[in-house]
Amino acid sequence: MIKLNLPFHAYRHNKPPTKISTPNNRSWRLLKRDRSFPLTSMATTTKPMKKTSSLHQKWKGTKDQNDFSSLLEPMDPLLKSEVIRYGEMAQACYESFDNDPYSKYCGSCKVPPKNFFQDLGMNDFGYDITSYIYSSNTSNLVPKFFTKSIHSDGPWSPSVNWIGYVAVSDDETTARLGRRDIAIAWRGTVTKLEWYEDLMNFLKPVSAQKLASRDPKIKVMAGFLHIYTDKDQSCMYSEFSAREQLLAELARLTMIYGEKKEEISITITGHSLGSALAILSAYDIAESGLDILDNMHDIPISVMSFSGPRVGNTRFQNRLELLGVKVLRVFNVHDKVPNVPGFFLNEYTSSLARHIFDWTTWFYSHVGEELALDHTKSPFVKTKLDLPSKHNLELLLHLVDGYHGKGTEFCLSSGRDKALLNRDGDILKGEYLIPPKWFQVENKGLRKKPNGKWELPEQKGIEDHLRPEDVELHLRKLGLKV
Repeated sequence: MIKLNLPFHAYRHNKPPTKISTPNNRSWRLLKRDRSFPLTSMATTTKPMKKTSSLHQKWKGTKDQNDFSSLLEPMDPLLKSEVIRYGEMAQACYESFDNDPYSKYCGSCKVPPKNFFQDLGMNDFGYDITSYIYSSNTSNLVPKFFTKSIHSDGPWSPSVNWIGYVAVSDDETTARLGRRDIAIAWRGTVTKLEWYEDLMNFLKPVSAQKLASRDPKIKVMAGFLHIYTDKDQSCMYSEFSAREQLLAELARLTMIYGEKKEEISITITGHSLGSALAILSAYDIAESGLDILDNMHDIPISVMSFSGPRVGNTRFQNRLELLGVKVLRVFNVHDKVPNVPGFFLNEYTSSLARHIFDWTTWFYSHVGEELALDHTKSPFVKTKLDLPSKHNLELLLHLVDGYHGKGTEFCLSSGRDKALLNRDGDILKGEYLIPPKWFQVENKGLRKKPNGKWELPEQKGIEDHLRPEDVELHLRKLGLKV
């Protein structure tokens, strides 16, 4: 059994105490070695970074107000660039995920962490990967989220999927942002939208899966909760749950940059089902006290949610807001996914009905500030789109790029290529002569060997993606005991 023992500063949030034990020592904070991946390009100086743009002041303003509303109407250009950047981080999860059932490594990440962004063509992106995150499908509550190879005897476990990554801003980006940004990106589903039809649509207390909770009535959708907390100890990549992998990595990184007296932020992003994991993990990080350093300095936590479903009940919503987590929900008003679960009982239900039905296991509430966009406002997009196209992340980033505020004319402002609309879909109007689903891996990944035979190559360096012994070390220092 795994028990979460929180350090003293976890109780600094001004909320009623909970029945959680505190460790006898704070040795878990002494994280001085053993990294999941080398941070070769990160800062080695302890001198404060020079802040080079007004983005720092903008971010501080939203932190103080605890929302994004002051920057949305009209749309602040700096916030727009931030939203697009984190959206591209979520998109990178799709592009790097091996979902080819003919691959022996289906379910893993195709790209090594050291050159992650460069291999995806995102040169000079400004972030370095520090850790990958994996999840197991032991509960099978969201069956169509996980993909597996047709080779049941292959080297990759059919019950384990790569689900995201942790990255840290490099020195140049840190100077521009005015903070050392720890970014967490969660992968959504790469299949069509059947996954939300198969959701085990019932709420479950977060405390049932050992998450820190000051209220036993705080509940989230069971499928999301189990993707976050399930583990399969028969596989080295899921010996620890996604949650355990994440919390251990955050404890390590906040210690490193906290000792250097750097200002730190935690920003979590995800699209579709990945958005749900982003919101759930933000709650967990804040409730566990990982957003408070030893000097009692708060680390702001923000979520950039793209086309996400509802995650939890009203108590979950209220607690997340009380913890100070900022959430910006970006979605297409014609997309169906943000309306589930809780299609009938949700935040728009009357206060009387909410009081009556809030105790049920199917009453859900959205969280955060919303940026509602409309694809029919773009002159580049087909008027009639199918459901997957309305849910497409590239479409959403295109709409963000062209949005300047309510009632304003749609006008692209960042130079983002409209051809990306058809990268994996059929969204762009035909007059632009961009073929649908134009992105293809050359020869579908097959390579011709010297003997003239075509085969999928072996995936080299896969063992370097995760070292369970390092994760275990950081978990024990964090207070997670196996």
